[in-house]
Amino acid sequence: MVEKDYTVKAGDYTLYSGSDPQEARRVFLEAANDPAYFECRIQLLKGDQLLGEFLERIGHRQQDKELLKSIEKEGEKNEADDLEQ
Repeated sequence: MVEKDYTVKAGDYTLYSGSDPQEARRVFLEAANDPAYFECRIQLLKGDQLLGEFLERIGHRQQDKELLKSIEKEGEKNEADDLEQ
């Protein structure tokens, strides 16, 4: 039986599980450029050892979305204040 040494995860999804290091690397790098996974932390693992990781893209993280909303609300408030003057 072939052991599945390598795993590529994006958030809760397993994108690759197998013994081919080149295929695991390819899937890992492709996932980093796929907009479907921009909100996810992408990890390349060998067994339990973390070999590489891409963090969530700036602008796609939950805290970035909340910050953007607050900036937009502040901008709308300032525009309304300017119109009143």
